[in-house]
Amino acid sequence: MFIANGLGEICMDAIENILSRKSVREFSNKEISEQDLKTILTAGMSGPSALNMRPYDFIVIRKKDLMEQIYDENGIYYAPLKQANVGVIVCGDIDKAYLAKDGYWIIDSTIAAQNIILAANALGIGSVWLGAYPEKQKYLALQKLFSLSNHVIPVAVIALGYPLDDKREIRDLYEEEKIHKDKW
Repeated sequence: MFIANGLGEICMDAIENILSRKSVREFSNKEISEQDLKTILTAGMSGPSALNMRPYDFIVIRKKDLMEQIYDENGIYYAPLKQANVGVIVCGDIDKAYLAKDGYWIIDSTIAAQNIILAANALGIGSVWLGAYPEKQKYLALQKLFSLSNHVIPVAVIALGYPLDDKREIRDLYEEEKIHKDKW
């Protein structure tokens, strides 16, 4: 069920949103509004993090030539960026994280990335997660391209745009054999 809210134009039931989320790799040229982008980024910042340290930052990219450079540096799996309206690089900042050496920065950053993807879906905007960390070649290329400090690690690049195929369907990915009750 779609409902109006104060942050963006539409949203849907949380369970429907999660179950209808899909990776979108082909986008129309329709612009994402600044209001919808802010809603998406607000959702990214609204997830839980260890001791509420929130050790992530986002690089928002609208320049097509910059998205093309990211594609050139990281290869074929980054092709959706070439059609995307917006790219968001989710970076984990080791210096801001709780117990940095133990990896909470990765968990906190991936929760933020997931929230970005779910918020986009709720607004009718498609997305796809393009991995960076832990692939050293990919995250080092992004660090270099954006002149990031060594303690700022690109975790994921998220391509955003309105999908060419706007078909929504609830997918049932439940697998009983993955459930272990009270023991393995």
